[in-house]
Amino acid sequence: MAYLSLIRLPNCLMAAAGTAVGQFLSPAADGLGLSAPAMAVSFFVCGFGNIFNDLNDIEADRINHPQRALPSGRLTPGQAKVIGFYFLVISLILMIWLSNPGRIIVVVALMLLIWYNLRLKQTAYWGNLTVSLLGAMTFFQGGAVAGMAGIMALPGPIIPAVFAFLIHGGREIIKDVEDIAGDIGSGSRTAPIRTGSTPPLIVAHALLSLMMILALSVYFLDWFNLYYLAIIIPLVIIPTVGQMIRLGLSPDQQTCNRVATLIKLGMLPGIVALVIGRVY
Repeated sequence: MAYLSLIRLPNCLMAAAGTAVGQFLSPAADGLGLSAPAMAVSFFVCGFGNIFNDLNDIEADRINHPQRALPSGRLTPGQAKVIGFYFLVISLILMIWLSNPGRIIVVVALMLLIWYNLRLKQTAYWGNLTVSLLGAMTFFQGGAVAGMAGIMALPGPIIPAVFAFLIHGGREIIKDVEDIAGDIGSGSRTAPIRTGSTPPLIVAHALLSLMMILALSVYFLDWFNLYYLAIIIPLVIIPTVGQMIRLGLSPDQQTCNRVATLIKLGMLPGIVALVIGRVY
């Protein structure tokens, strides 16, 4: 259980699911079976990134997230490094079965993960932007099963990638507000530390609002049917609006934690809506 906590199993599964959705939504990939290597590489790259993140954040997590595997002592840094090494090696091996665009996505993702954890995470907004890009790239990995044509075909991976970028962007900023106490101790200079909580939360609200507007707009492009709306409105749009209001009224650490968690949970019905609502 400690190892599953370390790699953030739900996040890894969501990355693999995003890859499958990116392939499923690409007209260029019609007729191709879902690519197990593409889904697996997204799983292992995500796991590697989470392990690297926790190794770099042990001290901050003693304050922000003491229940995690490393600050709680359930795993040692040495054990985390070993499993992280295996996840990296498996990710590189899986590249053998990917298309050339898919291999490029893996290399870029690994470089971004390393850069993020060593430098960008401690900066204002650049770290949030990087996580948003990484979240979007899982969908592109699915489209890449059919090459560049699979990536560019609409609605393809582009539409869910835009949604993922905006959702992750808003959520990561909210998490920065939640983690102010530990980040100050680790020397980070995230946006909430530089400017206070209010300006970053305004940016987070703007990103989430844009996501909801686009989520409704794509229905009118005839890419998705009424089932899409029937899922997205009650299970994604309305709850997100509620959480944004809640955060505006009480932007404390506990509220930020709950809102970030609920936004994350809302990604699952969003993915289901994209799959069920696709127009053939």
